[in-house]
Amino acid sequence: MVNIVVMAGGKGQRFWPRSTIEMPKQFHKIVSERTMLQETFYRIYPEISKDRIYFVANEKLSQIIKNQLPEIDSSNLIIEPMGKNTAAAIGLSAVYISRNDPEGVMVVLTADHVVYPKEDFLKGVEVASKVADEGYLVTFGIQPDRPATEYGYIEVQDRIEGDYSLEVYRVKMFREKPDLNTARVFLEKGNFFWNSGMFAFKVATILGEIGKHVPELYRGLMKIRDAIGTPEEERVKASEFEKFEDISIDYAVMEKAENIACVKPTYIWDDVGSWSALYRHRERDDSGNILEGNAVIVESKDTIVLGDDSSVIAAIGLKDIIIVKNENRILVCHKSMDQKVKDALKIMKGNENLMKYL
Repeated sequence: MVNIVVMAGGKGQRFWPRSTIEMPKQFHKIVSERTMLQETFYRIYPEISKDRIYFVANEKLSQIIKNQLPEIDSSNLIIEPMGKNTAAAIGLSAVYISRNDPEGVMVVLTADHVVYPKEDFLKGVEVASKVADEGYLVTFGIQPDRPATEYGYIEVQDRIEGDYSLEVYRVKMFREKPDLNTARVFLEKGNFFWNSGMFAFKVATILGEIGKHVPELYRGLMKIRDAIGTPEEERVKASEFEKFEDISIDYAVMEKAENIACVKPTYIWDDVGSWSALYRHRERDDSGNILEGNAVIVESKDTIVLGDDSSVIAAIGLKDIIIVKNENRILVCHKSMDQKVKDALKIMKGNENLMKYL
């Protein structure tokens, strides 16, 4: 059977001030009238039964998931005692799913990406699940349309032949986020895909690979598995998570394993990693501006002004500027610098008077 795991514990820091510790990016309406979490759910439901769709996040964020998706049963919420990156989140999800479906496939999605059309996405999930069922660790590689420096890349080699409705390749190497010149080289070579951060593997396969490459994590996961359903479950889970390394599944497993396959889907994908991504997904006025809330704009071009109902923002004579207001938090930056929002948050974290605005 195919199980879906939606990682919903991300911080979405580059979408501050809308995205905060209490209400991160995935719970906001960034590109549509649905929150990004809701968009992710309805991308796979009802074609995949809701009892096969799991969400992994901490206790506080799980409450928001319940509020935004009342269709989901509490038993499908996998609670992390603390955030320890994707290796721990995926490992924990595999342990819980293995109790009911030890030979099943799990497809790992993120809660805050833009993907469309739905039909093409479901085809990608179907093919990836089929390849995963054959013992591969599968990643979804996105055909690049520009020399992007904000994504990691997947270098592929020969094609894997099989009864697949999409192209499937063996992975040669994972590449870190490149500089612009290197990204241009990747684009020219043609055998490099963007790493979407979505995966598919059999539950038994990923747990086996974790045991091989990250034995400390595996031992802790097995202790958690043995405690599930007992009065000791939460205590053991919290105790083991304290010991886990903060490491991504890419570093922990995918870059070390040998049986890696890459499915090349046909859907459009965007991780919407910063405010300037809105230029790719929202309607603009005749001057290329994006406006929301009480916003007034005069003689300005290619500018984003996102206000609210509590006040008015007047932007005059601007070009390539981003202004976002959320209650008592305001961001103003050049769109070429929107990746630096995290730097501003680091400064806030070091100032006791500013930490409340995170």
